[in-house]
Amino acid sequence: MENARLSGWQMITLTFTFVCATTFLMLPGKLMEDAKQYSWIVCVWSFLYGLVLAGFWLYLSKLYPGKSLVQIAIQVLGKWAGGLIAILYILYFIQIASWVTRNLSDFMHNNLMPRTPLSIFNVVMLLVCAYAVVKGIESIAMVSELVTPYIIVAFWIPFTVMLKDWDLRTFHVPFDFHLWTTVLHTKYALAFPFMETIMFMMLFPFVKSRLKTAFFLGISSAGVVLSICVYMTIGILGVDRGSHLIYPVYTIFREMQFSGFLEHLEAILSINILLLLCLKLSLLFYCAVLGLCQLFKIERRDIVAFPLVWIISAYSLLFANVIENIEWIENYLFSYYMLFALIVPTILIIGSWLQTLYKIQRRDKPA
Repeated sequence: MENARLSGWQMITLTFTFVCATTFLMLPGKLMEDAKQYSWIVCVWSFLYGLVLAGFWLYLSKLYPGKSLVQIAIQVLGKWAGGLIAILYILYFIQIASWVTRNLSDFMHNNLMPRTPLSIFNVVMLLVCAYAVVKGIESIAMVSELVTPYIIVAFWIPFTVMLKDWDLRTFHVPFDFHLWTTVLHTKYALAFPFMETIMFMMLFPFVKSRLKTAFFLGISSAGVVLSICVYMTIGILGVDRGSHLIYPVYTIFREMQFSGFLEHLEAILSINILLLLCLKLSLLFYCAVLGLCQLFKIERRDIVAFPLVWIISAYSLLFANVIENIEWIENYLFSYYMLFALIVPTILIIGSWLQTLYKIQRRDKPA
């Protein structure tokens, strides 16, 4: 395993950028369609759910300090069963990486460069991320540490300019709020992005201090920022209009004006999206490569990273378009993520308890 060290602050920025990346791009419009003016409340209970999951994974990690998720699976379940679980998690990271790749290439193709084929975006971004993976997690963390303040400032200062168009009457849409029905219709918000953060169990061994505080702060700060963003988007665009847009936040930036000559501020948001999604993609890519290296005892990351570029790029083209992607998220994502975020970690914790009980029984057994 790479001999790297991450500080608590780096863990916060990595978690923050990971949670925010595709969420700002894909989630607000769909939430406004399903939960109307209450979609910001869905964001609140989603990140609270994410904090509960974070505590669950931190407990599992505490049982096996210094070990990644792949190593824990092998130690608990053995070489063959644990190896199978490890392969499933590696495929899980590759799958999410392919979806992130497709989200970014769809955004670039639909809004900025419509004549450029999706495969060109995929390969260029993945080659950059593969280079970051080869350089190591410390390099990715330093980039995250550097760009996070810029992303926050460049997003929120222009966004607050649009408060002049914010209207409280947009929250008075005649829509009855039924808690359980809303939870069922928006359960994908629990999975995306908070169930994806189990990926950080691959990085826990690198954090030498304040791991719990950093992980909780990263998730909670991203959740609060997302809730505020959705709340402001409802007030600016309105529920009816916002729910019919694929990228409502991008529309806000495209329409805002500081003055008569300062326009097209969506370029700022495009840069932010590019930075955030490349960081998230680099993290997923790195965890997939790290898992393969740990499972098969491979010393060099480059011989794993660059072939994965073509696999992830090809996998990202399975969806016909962004609408099909959103429909899959709505209908199947929560159930699919449950296996990796809850069911398998529960099995690993129970297996750890059984191992401990067996050792105690053997120790207490008379000779």
